[in-house]
Amino acid sequence: MTKRFDEEVRVERDAGMPAVFEWRGRRYDVVDVIGRWRIEGRWWADGRDREYWRVEARGGAVWDLYHDRQHDRWHMERLWD
Repeated sequence: MTKRFDEEVRVERDAGMPAVFEWRGRRYDVVDVIGRWRIEGRWWADGRDREYWRVEARGGAVWDLYHDRQHDRWHMERLWD
């Protein structure tokens, strides 16, 4: 089961991959990158260009983060139970 948030977060990268993110005032260390994919193209009416990262944070929680490449902003989209 997942819970969707889609809230802006601050992300620190290491070798191009998310290493740490801050959400709601709390810092999360990324221990593993589980997956990476990109959504772009004309089929989105609003012209989205996003790079998604599914990461595991210390403690075992799995999160979906994305980088909005048009606006250079990071978001936490989903938390997996």
